Amino acid sequence: MSPASEKRVLSIQSHVVVGHVGNRAASVPLIFLNYEVDILNTVQFSNHTGYGRWAGRKMDRDELVDIFNAMDQNGLLRQSHLLTGYVPSPESLEAVSTMVDRLRTLNPNLVYILDPVLGDSDKLYVHPKCVDVYKTILPKATCATPNHFEAQLLTDVRITSLAHLKQALNTFHDRYNIPHIVISSTPSSQIEGLEPGYLVCAGSSRPAGSSISQQFTITFPALPEHYEGVGDVFSSLILAHFARPSNTQEPCPLSHTAERAIATLAGILAKTRKHALELAKDEVDITGSNPAETPEERIKRLALVELRLVQSYKEITEPVIIHRAVPLV
Repeated sequence: MSPASEKRVLSIQSHVVVGHVGNRAASVPLIFLNYEVDILNTVQFSNHTGYGRWAGRKMDRDELVDIFNAMDQNGLLRQSHLLTGYVPSPESLEAVSTMVDRLRTLNPNLVYILDPVLGDSDKLYVHPKCVDVYKTILPKATCATPNHFEAQLLTDVRITSLAHLKQALNTFHDRYNIPHIVISSTPSSQIEGLEPGYLVCAGSSRPAGSSISQQFTITFPALPEHYEGVGDVFSSLILAHFARPSNTQEPCPLSHTAERAIATLAGILAKTRKHALELAKDEVDITGSNPAETPEERIKRLALVELRLVQSYKEITEPVIIHRAVPLV
């Protein structure tokens, strides 16, 4: 058994042949930031399902377990970090939970970033039983990165105010004993008293044995278009910059990690949007606001807004931080 590498990630989530979601989205920033990335795919599709037309298959529980066990038998479970994302079935998710236990046995210092991919915009993407399985996995994570919809499902807190946001963060600590939590994006239009047109990232850290949480929010402009894979990139960036040393006066260390992740995403999306608009040439509405859009027009539009990750090396390695964290009190 080789000792755990200092910057080696096992990433367990979906895969597409073309485009950037799941492992295709998460692996590029991690590699650019000098991580070795070992990839275990939970699905293999031609492209993301938003296109409306795709081919491929989901890996079943036994296939995932067979691959993981072979890695274990060969002494290849030497990862310093674990990242999990889209896992489509409760059976496969339960297998992932067992994998977490094995990895922690081999490396008690394992950093586990859990993206509990359940859905978005009040719609589940996975089997409903996955919600309950995630509730059993959350206590095993170092940090979780749910979106607004997922945070509400897992805490039973309807987030419509900053007070509710604080309540949801505290519920993650109290209910799941998880030390770090980042709710990646809540539309400001859903938060009482906030100006619409923005997204709010909220995070909290609670040291072991403490009852006091260090909490923050970061507010940044929302874009009119929808870009797939953003959440997958975000969770990979949280992992990459987690507990990164900082000489700045931050509300808490996790806030600096989130600032860097948001700054990187802003750069990637700006480059992606500029490229899409240049290719669209006023012939394609990349916002997708046309109710009469045909299936072929949808495919053309979505191809234009695939994330430009490889082209965003500088934005990933040298992000310009504009939107700063403020304490959530």
